[in-house]
Amino acid sequence: MTSRTGTRTIAALLAMALLAACAPEETVRISSSPTAATAVATTAAPTATRTATVAPTTAAPTATPTPAPTTSPGSTPPSACPTLTGGSPTAAPLVNALRAAHNPGADRFVVEFTGTVVPSYEIKVASTFTAPSGQAVRVDGNAFFSVRVTGQAHTNAGARSYSQPDPYRPGLPLIREVKQVEDFEGVVIFGVGLERLACPNVLTLLSPPRIVLDFPTPP
Repeated sequence: MTSRTGTRTIAALLAMALLAACAPEETVRISSSPTAATAVATTAAPTATRTATVAPTTAAPTATPTPAPTTSPGSTPPSACPTLTGGSPTAAPLVNALRAAHNPGADRFVVEFTGTVVPSYEIKVASTFTAPSGQAVRVDGNAFFSVRVTGQAHTNAGARSYSQPDPYRPGLPLIREVKQVEDFEGVVIFGVGLERLACPNVLTLLSPPRIVLDFPTPP
C-alpha cells in the first residue's frame, strides 16, 4: 500500500513539473505614467461693449418777432428813417387841404397851405400820439409818422380850415389813415398811419405852398 501511494505522489509531482515547463512565459510591460496634460487657462477676451452716444439736441433758435409799431404809450419807434425838417420859421398859414393819391412807385400825401411860403415842418417816425389835453390819440396803421407844421388848422370861427374828413382814409396801398392829433397855439400835428414802415421822400412846392411826402411802394 505504501509503495502505491508513493508512486502516485511521484507521478503527480512529475505531471506538475511538466505543466510548469509547458506554460507560456508571462511578459510584464511597464508603461510610463501618463503625463498629465497641462491645462492652459484660456482667458476669454472681454467683449467690447459699445455705448450708444446720444447726440446733443440743439434747440432750434426761436425767432423773435419784431414788434409792429403801435401808437400805444411806451412803445419804441423804429429808428430806420431820419427826421426831416425845413420850411420858413416865420410863416404861420392855415392848412388849406389834405390830399393823397397813388402814383407809380409811391403813395403821395400832400399838406397844402394858404399864403405864399411853406411853414416850418418836422416829419419823423412816431410810436405815440398825444393830444394837448394829454389824451392818447389812436391812428390806424402798422407804422406811423408825425407831420408837425407851424400854423393852424381852424378858422377864426373855430371851424376846420380844410374840407377833408377827420380821420382821412384815402384807401391807398400804403397810406391807411391820416388823423389830426393837435391844432393848438400855432402848432398842427397830423398822424399818418401806414400799412408798413416806409421812409418818405419830402419836397416842398409853391403856388400854392405845400409839403409833399412820397412813401415808396413796390412797383
